[in-house]
Amino acid sequence: MKKNLAGLAVFALSLLIFNFSKAEVSSKFNLNAMSASDIINSGEKDADAFKLSEPAPTAPKEWTMMVFMNAKNNLSESLLYGLSGKWAQKDLKEMKEVGTTGKVNVVLEYGITGQGAKRMLVGKKSETVLKHDLNADMGDYKRVIEFVKWSKTNFPAKRYMLVLWNHGLGWIDPNLNNAGATGVYNRAILFDDETKNYVRTRELGEILRQTGYVDVFVMNACLMQMAEVAYEIKDNTGLIVGSEEVMLAYGFDYTKLLSYLNANTETTYDQLSDFFINWEKEFFATGANLIGPINIPLSSIPATLSTIRPQALNGLPAYLNAFASAAMKYRETEAVKWAIENTVRFSSLDIKNDKEKLIAPYVDLYDFARIVSDVAGYETQTAAEKLMSYIKTKLVIRSVGLNKDLINGYDYTRVGGIAIGMTMKAKQLPPQLGNIYETNYSDLSLSQSSLWDEFVAWCDATWRN
Repeated sequence: MKKNLAGLAVFALSLLIFNFSKAEVSSKFNLNAMSASDIINSGEKDADAFKLSEPAPTAPKEWTMMVFMNAKNNLSESLLYGLSGKWAQKDLKEMKEVGTTGKVNVVLEYGITGQGAKRMLVGKKSETVLKHDLNADMGDYKRVIEFVKWSKTNFPAKRYMLVLWNHGLGWIDPNLNNAGATGVYNRAILFDDETKNYVRTRELGEILRQTGYVDVFVMNACLMQMAEVAYEIKDNTGLIVGSEEVMLAYGFDYTKLLSYLNANTETTYDQLSDFFINWEKEFFATGANLIGPINIPLSSIPATLSTIRPQALNGLPAYLNAFASAAMKYRETEAVKWAIENTVRFSSLDIKNDKEKLIAPYVDLYDFARIVSDVAGYETQTAAEKLMSYIKTKLVIRSVGLNKDLINGYDYTRVGGIAIGMTMKAKQLPPQLGNIYETNYSDLSLSQSSLWDEFVAWCDATWRN
């Protein structure tokens, strides 16, 4: 019996993780294993929406939580031996345990495979569908904009929280025309399997520019707590919540989140940060409960969660520039090589096969600077320490790293709370890998405002020459 339960646990854990992408780096990775026949760009479909009822705008409440839940993918259908795994339904059920109250509105845009999208007001043990769009493109950033504007108009509040719920791939916007050749199918953020559309990194900033300020911006998706991503949205939100690493499909506990908001309507960003971090610690300590007595231990899964101050991102380029300039000026090649080889890295582009994380493009910025500072000369060490201090005292409010990557020796308790793009460990990258990028790294706002893209190019050359 124990053996069967242990087997179930291993199988369950393999499905709990967001399966966001596949790509490979050498003969032991099969970059050409997948066909591109089902990766077809589709244009916008004619709208086929109908309103079921038009809500009358309500008096402002304390909070409106707006959840854009894109489950038009495997997050709506995956199962664990039939026990659990309809992750969107699970989270909706959690929201309905509290629902809309006299203090907090809960508004949901719910995209479902084969059913389009339903816009609803979530009540306690109930849901009111206000609009149903059979041809909804849940990967269109303009749809997010329309949803947020609609929510603010009809369910106004003193403060707003926007949750984007889906898979995630950090700053990388994959070129779907080449997805079959590279194995990187979907999972940027808000990827719609039916329309083959998704929200690009620069479009995240456009969402908030057009909708206006939201107090809290939550990414319930993998790998999104990155400097490159956060820099795009920094001017129109007060708090960013996300993970540097992959997140479990289990998601946040929305019952606890809504209970907290109702009991603490005037919560500060620091207090709300404490709530998220404490929940993450408790969840991983307790394990993922499925049904009845079955509880999946999580002690072997590395995890992160952090909250950051968006306004502090305005000062980040200066610290990045000082660090990068010193490293390049004083030719800190050995220090950089040591950091590339040993810094905490997050999931590979081929999560299934690349256990050594040879093509894992994201590192923890704090840990990378720390390792460089241990080896570099005085000027670079000083710049690295100033960057680390800025991350710890100004940029990141709260951060937690849990467990270890035993294969690579990464201790996740070292993470500082924000990831960044860096040279991959593979000495030679397959040419197909270059075809996955729809957006050039140099075109991102952080690259335009800092020298980090030049520094990454310098690190690439240093590592591979």
